[in-house]
Amino acid sequence: MKLLARTAFICNILFLVCVLVQHTHDFIGQKDLTGIIVILGWLISPFLNLSLHIVVIVKWVKKQETHLPGWLLIINLLILLVQLYIYFFSTL
Repeated sequence: MKLLARTAFICNILFLVCVLVQHTHDFIGQKDLTGIIVILGWLISPFLNLSLHIVVIVKWVKKQETHLPGWLLIINLLILLVQLYIYFFSTL
C-alpha cells in the first residue's frame, strides 16, 4: 500500500505539471520527456489516485490501519478532487 501511495503521489505531481504546461507553454522542451509526463500525469494518475483511495476506504470500513502518513493521504485526496473537477466539470 505504501508503494501505491508513493507512486500515486509522484504521478499526481506530474499531473500538476501537465496542468501547468497546459496553461503556459511547454517549458520542458524534450518531446520524449513531455510524453512520459503526460502519460503518467494525465492518464495514469487519476486511476492510481482513485485506486489508492478506494483501498483506504475499504481499510477504513474494515477498521484496519493504513500505515500511511496523514499528509500523503491528504495531498493525494486534494489532488484527486482537483482531478475530478478538471475531468468532469471543467472545460479546459
